[in-house]
Amino acid sequence: MPSFPHPRLHILLLVGIVVAAAILSSGCMQSAGPVQEADDAYKNPPSPATSADLESIVSAGVVSAGVPGALIEISTPEWTWNYAAGNASLSPARPATPEMRFIIASVTKTFTSVAIQQLAEDGRLSLDDPIGRRLPADVAAMIPESSTITIRQLLDHTSGIADYDEDAIVFEEYENPDTPVPYQEGMRQSLDAGPLYPPGTNYTYSNVNYILLTLIIDEAAGVPYEDYVTRNILVSSGMNDTFVHRTNHIPGPHMRAQESGEDGSVLDFSDLYLQFDRGAGDIVSTTADLNRFHRALRSGALIGPASLAAMENTSPQSQKSGQVPGFGEMSVGCGYGYFAQQNGSEGLTLYGHTGGYYGSYTILYYWAERDTYIAMNSNSAAKAGAVNEEILAPVLRYLKEGTVAE
Repeated sequence: MPSFPHPRLHILLLVGIVVAAAILSSGCMQSAGPVQEADDAYKNPPSPATSADLESIVSAGVVSAGVPGALIEISTPEWTWNYAAGNASLSPARPATPEMRFIIASVTKTFTSVAIQQLAEDGRLSLDDPIGRRLPADVAAMIPESSTITIRQLLDHTSGIADYDEDAIVFEEYENPDTPVPYQEGMRQSLDAGPLYPPGTNYTYSNVNYILLTLIIDEAAGVPYEDYVTRNILVSSGMNDTFVHRTNHIPGPHMRAQESGEDGSVLDFSDLYLQFDRGAGDIVSTTADLNRFHRALRSGALIGPASLAAMENTSPQSQKSGQVPGFGEMSVGCGYGYFAQQNGSEGLTLYGHTGGYYGSYTILYYWAERDTYIAMNSNSAAKAGAVNEEILAPVLRYLKEGTVAE
């Protein structure tokens, strides 16, 4: 098995980011990409000065973070800006471009949650349904608490269901890239481990919660999760460059999912199957499409206001707080496939999700006080903390203060 530092990054939050990052000169600038299509309400570009400042921040941040490259799109009520800095791969070095696709990893969970909210609004399920009533009988029989765990508790990770061993599954595919590991394998690992605690009494982030939700979608929708999400979320949101990944190849220009091994080698995880992470991490998208989805979600085009409020409502079990340099005390909690992070005194409330897959780190955020959407991808999950410190934090500070930190 290759030697590789573990990038377990499913719940990467802002806690610990350093806001005052030095803006270094960079030789890895790329051209800003085209703004949204002509009929998009967010079609206007920012001023040339704002664009130049943001390009400087992101390009310098790629160098400071030590990552190959980054893609970003920011949508405010006044303008939309997207950009690519650095390279799309470690080896061979290829320039990143703004329209490139990438593996969004756990940001997929927000899509799965929206599908469940839609089905609940249509009366085809209730969030308070015991999962044993909705799951296939053989799966329900593997879960001792299936008669008491609710769909709601899968959504906010309070079910007590354990996670699978992602390292083992990914490296099994890495050694045998033509043989997909089915989602049933990770589900079996989790359920064989038994419950972690009684449902609703604690919080543990688990991909298997969302695998189980896809089985509930299959049953309630009467079509496979993949088909339902494609028709009712991707197509309806105009996400033409987004799909549920079901091959071991990403078509078209894309960010390679590569990491440096401990021995200096380059490990490429781009062409593995993602079926093992069904509903938890199996979507490929672009920054423009992610912001398109997020605007559709928050505008009421996908679910109603009550359902969105429920997604935002974080469970007491998940709530915690910590000091963030430059932002002070930040509180964070998990809702239904959606996290909330807040520092009221700084005017910083972020809703969204992050996703970490080997060689790919994705951010999907809505900044409530500024009505601003941010989608970003970097092709290194192992350095996600540095991406937060050197790119995300300076971008947020610039959007808040309008000046580049020296």
